[in-house]
Amino acid sequence: MINKKVVIMFLFVSLLSAHHVIAQEQTALVTDEIYKDMAELKYPQVSEMNDPDFEKQINQTFQRYIEESYQELISNQKQAEEGHYNFEYQTDFQVKYNQPSLLSILTSNYMYTGGAHGNTKVESFNFDEAQEKRIYLTDILKNEQQLKAVSDYVWEYAIKRPDIFYPDLKREDVQLSKDTAFYFTDNGITLVFQQYEIAPYVSGNQEIVIPKDLYQQSSGS
Repeated sequence: MINKKVVIMFLFVSLLSAHHVIAQEQTALVTDEIYKDMAELKYPQVSEMNDPDFEKQINQTFQRYIEESYQELISNQKQAEEGHYNFEYQTDFQVKYNQPSLLSILTSNYMYTGGAHGNTKVESFNFDEAQEKRIYLTDILKNEQQLKAVSDYVWEYAIKRPDIFYPDLKREDVQLSKDTAFYFTDNGITLVFQQYEIAPYVSGNQEIVIPKDLYQQSSGS
């Protein structure tokens, strides 16, 4: 007869091993933080990275982000008080990709200053621990050929869906730059557009998957 204590110990060790494997498959542990005890100001902090110095750099980046968000909140709150209109402000974030050695976190800053609805601004924070640097879109789409190939792809994707995007969207309306929001995926990247950028408000922040093959074939090398 199998000893129950042995079975329990085996299951406990198995759970620990499984947890260790899961932890190894991530670049970092990402947790919520609240700035100045204000529930409206949530931001991420990372830990358990292999590189403590780079971990510190990432956390400092998010510290600057939330400090800037706080200043924006205070400034707009003051204007709302002076203008006697309702005001709301809320930050949030999503971990979009967290695999060795890449980390993608998407932040959103929602602001309502009266009118029919509020607006949400998104910003992407992409990091490569192997390179010890923050990655911007122009670190991936490094030349004009790659930028054009991807912008053409976005435009062609959009005009096939006039119920979601602006039906009169022009090719030149799709502008990609260093600061265009995106996040890593297993097979490439996903672009994230601001409200009103290529679609009406009701469509929200549109996300378009870009396969790696598309921009690698246009690398010009």
